[in-house]
Amino acid sequence: MKETKKNGFKKKIPVPALIAAFILVPGPASPLFAAFEDTGLGARMRGLGDSASALDDVGGAVLNPALPGFARKFETGAHFEAGTRSSLGPLDSDSYAFDAALPRRSYGKLGTMSVIGRYRTAGDGITEKSFSLGYATWQLKKASSGVLDLGGNLKFMRLASAASADSTMALGLDFGALWRINTRSSLGLSVLNINSPSFKSGALDDKAPLAVRLGAAEKTEDYALTLDLASRSGAGGRKSGYSLNTGFEYLWRTYRYGIFSSRTGLSLAEKASFASLGVGYRRPAAELSYALLLPVTGTIVPGHAVSLCVRFGDKDLETEYERLIKQEIKYRKDLVEALDESSRREGRLRDELEDLKGEIDKLSASLKTALEQKAEVSRARERLEAIVERQRRAEAELRSLEEKRRNDKLALEEKDRQDKLDRLRSDFAREWADYLRMRSGGAPKELLKGALQRLISQYQSSGIDISPATVELQGLIAR
Repeated sequence: MKETKKNGFKKKIPVPALIAAFILVPGPASPLFAAFEDTGLGARMRGLGDSASALDDVGGAVLNPALPGFARKFETGAHFEAGTRSSLGPLDSDSYAFDAALPRRSYGKLGTMSVIGRYRTAGDGITEKSFSLGYATWQLKKASSGVLDLGGNLKFMRLASAASADSTMALGLDFGALWRINTRSSLGLSVLNINSPSFKSGALDDKAPLAVRLGAAEKTEDYALTLDLASRSGAGGRKSGYSLNTGFEYLWRTYRYGIFSSRTGLSLAEKASFASLGVGYRRPAAELSYALLLPVTGTIVPGHAVSLCVRFGDKDLETEYERLIKQEIKYRKDLVEALDESSRREGRLRDELEDLKGEIDKLSASLKTALEQKAEVSRARERLEAIVERQRRAEAELRSLEEKRRNDKLALEEKDRQDKLDRLRSDFAREWADYLRMRSGGAPKELLKGALQRLISQYQSSGIDISPATVELQGLIAR
């Protein structure tokens, strides 16, 4: 607002104050600048060469509004880019952006609300600010050939020039569709800036180009392969054009230190081609990414993009499981040590009993040889009685130790039985979760029924509760 007062520019905007606070401040415009082009948001999409129209990514809403629907937990991210290429040509720009996705249920359907804010400077004192509100469905329409999701964005966009103190605002509309063929493959279609918003005020004369994007993605647990075709109308004195974008991402999983990812991408367009390289590091609750953009036409000046994404509610299941395993190992170790100590004490008592038996034999022989001597007989009898008493106590203690050892063995056997049941429950829970993902991915009914039958036959006599799978199978049969 300080810069606005300095340039003597003041204008009332009929939009909510929150949006106005973000987009009203005029900034640095060139007569040949195409405003609000369809460039990727964040280091991941830039590292994939902006080929993300069919790839599940919360920030992908700028290229296809239907993409955030997959999110089931609150996510947010902050992004910075120092770029040298736009979708229509060379552009030395700096971009600051944030995004957030909030999953929710409405009218019995799951979906995700998205918010994206972006501020970009484009040289010659031009700035563009945008604030986008969007909604994407999750599994809106299921069919045997896949699942259809739809999404849309309402954008508040402001273009300003510091040189001429001109500033103007317009509303934009985006629409997108995503067809998930299966858990690996998907197709995306989006139409951005449907109404081709125009920005005319004083020296400003520009409009946001209408863009149509068609994308495909193949995604597994270890890699993702993407491909986009885009068509854009002319804007800002630049001609209309097409682009071919492709990207590849590979995940390097570690047991303790999270997931590392490497990315590469290529965008081919007239006067706007570039190659990209990217890396990322992901933990369950956060992800840090970096991308390097290398122009392949014109002046070779690299660009950079950095992103930090935070996911709320995710837990490090591997760490939790490791903690439980350590507790189990310690418990088993204590039981084994107790059994070893009992065995050692039992061995010492057995040796003592052997010694006592030997001494009893000797005393018995002495008693036989001293029958004629009453005094010797009396003393020997008293000593024998003492030894017998010691033997009785030792035998009682031995019986007690044997009983304790039997009880310890029974406890260990019971623990092993419970561990087996816990493993069966864990295996059943994991396979049940796999089935739920397969069902949510739109798998055919017969495939779901076969998976349930195999699951039930595998665990029905194991002694664990498999009622969810049984109820699910009955429901499938009754349909």
